[in-house]
Amino acid sequence: MELVHATLKESIATMSRVIFALMLRETKTRYGRLQIGYLWAFLEPILLISVLGLVFTYIRMRDSSTMPLIQFLTTGFIPFMLFRDIVTQNMTAIRSNQQLLYFPQVQVFDIGVARTMLEFSTFLIVFTILSIAIAFSGIEVVTVEDPLRMILASTLIVIYGYGIGAAIGSMIPLFPSLQLIVQSAFMRPMFFLSGVFFTLEMIPDEIKPYAALNPMLQLIELFRSAYFQGYESTYIDYPYLLSVIFLTLFFGLLIQRALRRHAFKI
Repeated sequence: MELVHATLKESIATMSRVIFALMLRETKTRYGRLQIGYLWAFLEPILLISVLGLVFTYIRMRDSSTMPLIQFLTTGFIPFMLFRDIVTQNMTAIRSNQQLLYFPQVQVFDIGVARTMLEFSTFLIVFTILSIAIAFSGIEVVTVEDPLRMILASTLIVIYGYGIGAAIGSMIPLFPSLQLIVQSAFMRPMFFLSGVFFTLEMIPDEIKPYAALNPMLQLIELFRSAYFQGYESTYIDYPYLLSVIFLTLFFGLLIQRALRRHAFKI
């Protein structure tokens, strides 16, 4: 019994070291090639939110009094960016790190987890700094309702994104064109259908039941409910949402496990 316990402990320690090393490698590889480096993680959302804020202000988009425009866009775009980046980074994980898989300590799972944890860490840093910047700039008053619930919503986004990314990334060695299909036919429509620019309350009643089938829309509703004081979405179906997220994770890991041998055939 002691031998099994020690072996399990050593395995977890080894996996943790591998994942941490992969995170450092990913950070250097992804941001080290750019002159602005890690600043791009801040510039992308700042630029897009600024442009969208000007556009929606100009066209006088209906805005809830409890959700100031800049924060409304921030709490839509940043969580969606977390989902998008986890999916896309896991799609390309095998292709970008194929040589590392020849080391016995490195597994496909480790690479995906390292990329996912890097995206989650970046999300936490970017969102926190942007919120502080908005508060100190005086553009809008920032009052966060429930930080722990925000972390819960963010964690569910991570799990959902990883499940999709793991499944697609494992199938890309067999179907290389799948990456382009997902980016064009799935991710782009999702950007406009996931509540980045609207809430479920803003759309017609006859469409709401169908729109609510989108887990990302419910997750962004959950995130905004935790962030804004005085706003609580009544359209979050927790049994449905949790079932879809964890089934996605289950099948993602199952597909990853079943197709892991094809990682060497790219």
